Amino acid sequence: MKFETAIRGRRSIRRFRPDALPHAVIREILDEARWSPSWANTQAWNIYVVTGETLERLKETGKAPAPRETPAGPDFGMPREWPPHLAARSAQLAHLRAAFAPGPGTTGPAQFFGAPCLLLFAAEQGLASDYVLFDSGLLVQSVCLAAHAKGLGTCIMAMAVRDPDTLRERLPHAADKQFIVGVALGYPDDEAEINRFERQRAQLEEFVTWAE
Repeated sequence: MKFETAIRGRRSIRRFRPDALPHAVIREILDEARWSPSWANTQAWNIYVVTGETLERLKETGKAPAPRETPAGPDFGMPREWPPHLAARSAQLAHLRAAFAPGPGTTGPAQFFGAPCLLLFAAEQGLASDYVLFDSGLLVQSVCLAAHAKGLGTCIMAMAVRDPDTLRERLPHAADKQFIVGVALGYPDDEAEINRFERQRAQLEEFVTWAE
């Protein structure tokens, strides 16, 4: 696949087929993505590959979160308010996909849209958050492009890490990790209209400034 095809063709998939992913395919994607750049080559990232029974337990938690004395919250704050010109883009997207959004059940966001694999991106606690987040974003993009090049789909999901305490409890060697974002991974359901609506992007003139 040409790079231009990959960069333009990748999109957020919100309905997956239930087919399991071979571990070898997941490894190939991650092996390609590990060549992503990072601050001073620190490679300060961790990825949890969640499938099978562990994934099903996380899906059950999404249906009925465990009660806690202190309400769960993400390790990194998520923006809720944007300037009007940026908020308008989000509103446009919400309007476009509203007609196709899956209802309650096994295909909603709490169920990771039915994906058979969830990648959770994390970093050690106490690291400088700004560059940890920046570097993790580079890695996430590489993972998504590598997956798309192999005919797979992804959806980058903040919701996947909204309860990091549960993730630290249920995942191995996670007690000292801070969770950044999740990526649903699997085979796209090509029949689902939610995966085929026309997307919009801002024109270059809206965000590029030439200084010559």
